[in-house]
Amino acid sequence: MKERPPRAIEYGLELSTEIERRLARCRASIRKAIRSRLDEIVVAAGKAKKASGGPARNEPPLRFYAYDGYRVLYQVDAGTRRVVVLDVGPATSSSA
Repeated sequence: MKERPPRAIEYGLELSTEIERRLARCRASIRKAIRSRLDEIVVAAGKAKKASGGPARNEPPLRFYAYDGYRVLYQVDAGTRRVVVLDVGPATSSSA
């Protein structure tokens, strides 16, 4: 009897109302780019082989940039099977 490959665990996307408001203030092209990247992250999280009990507490949030002007911070929570968006906003320059 053939063994089936394990099914991908479905993950969801969690956005707070404040994050939704911030996204709504962005241009449509930026919103589309952010949503597209988040969708890719959700799919990749479901395909990941390592299933931990919850989010890594000592690790910083993951991030990506949209159009080099917006930073999106997120965390993959294996405990609740969600990708949680922590912050969306303009990328700040660290040089003073």
